[in-house]
Amino acid sequence: MKLRKGIVIFLLLLLTILIVGVNYLYIYQPRMQKIEQLDRDIQTTAQKIEQGKKIAAQLGPLKAEYAALKEKLAFLEVMLPKEKEIPDLLVMIQDTMTEFKVDFTNFTPQNIIWEKERIYGKMPISMNLAANYFDLIFYLDRLENLPRIIDVQSLNISKGGKDPDKLNISISMLTYLLRKEGTP
Repeated sequence: MKLRKGIVIFLLLLLTILIVGVNYLYIYQPRMQKIEQLDRDIQTTAQKIEQGKKIAAQLGPLKAEYAALKEKLAFLEVMLPKEKEIPDLLVMIQDTMTEFKVDFTNFTPQNIIWEKERIYGKMPISMNLAANYFDLIFYLDRLENLPRIIDVQSLNISKGGKDPDKLNISISMLTYLLRKEGTP
């Protein structure tokens, strides 16, 4: 049984189309999808590399800023006493009063005020003093230059009783303290 030449060509063409179709569906298309996925992965990786380079470029300045902040913290730790150093600070204030002939009638350190999310607390101190004007100025100047931070909140001056050179002074001030590790 001889098939006609046209049928043979048709069958060959049909077989070729079938082979090409199977190749396209089961080989070419999955490989193209894999190539597209790999291209997306390459783009994602390239973006991550760019982000990494940007972060690496910022790392140097951030390290320098970190070092500067650590130095500043070390400096502030000197200026902010810990709770156990408060008696020393109070003695320093009292010695300064004695040095400048400032008499105190009332010296009242109050409870420490701890603020949330701060590494420091505030301790109010109230004092009533008696001194002449120039001794008061020298005393306040010395307070300003103590190695600890002392912030004068209010200063009230009134005439002293019998001595015309003496003044009665009422001072409210704050000193700052570092929070202990683990203190809420």
